[in-house]
Amino acid sequence: MSVRARGEPQKSGAYLLELALEAPLELAFGRFQGGRVFAIPPGRVYYVGSALAGRLPARLLRHATRAAGPPHRLRARLLDYFSGLGWRVRPPARKKLHWHADYLLESPAELAAVYIFFGNEPREARLEEALRGLGARPLAPGLGAGDRPGGSHLLLAPRPFDPRDLEI
Repeated sequence: MSVRARGEPQKSGAYLLELALEAPLELAFGRFQGGRVFAIPPGRVYYVGSALAGRLPARLLRHATRAAGPPHRLRARLLDYFSGLGWRVRPPARKKLHWHADYLLESPAELAAVYIFFGNEPREARLEEALRGLGARPLAPGLGAGDRPGGSHLLLAPRPFDPRDLEI
């Protein structure tokens, strides 16, 4: 479990969530494609996101919090990381399922790593393209990327990637 970052620390940026899926999973992503259930094989699932306008710490802590049950173990590391930067942040006690990624984060998949790319510009499309270049494939077009027709912010990879391999 790790938190890694690139760039000068600021409270805005893009990020990748790496989720470890140890066993096959059948999951619906809310109302996406009419509530269709997707079969997800074991491996790594990456979620590409961004939080601009100073919302990055709160967004990442929200992702590491579950709607029910204990938070992801990585949440404590995120809190330590942000505290080490001198940022005072409080994680939510619980969350409502809102984004497609929330459904996966609520599943048995474990949040294994968070990669932060500090900056003020949106970079989700570039991160998605970089992951595809390394062999990741979308779970479904449009999943997690309602703002990008044909894109996907949830990608499946057979193995973990080293974020240093991402050219963005």
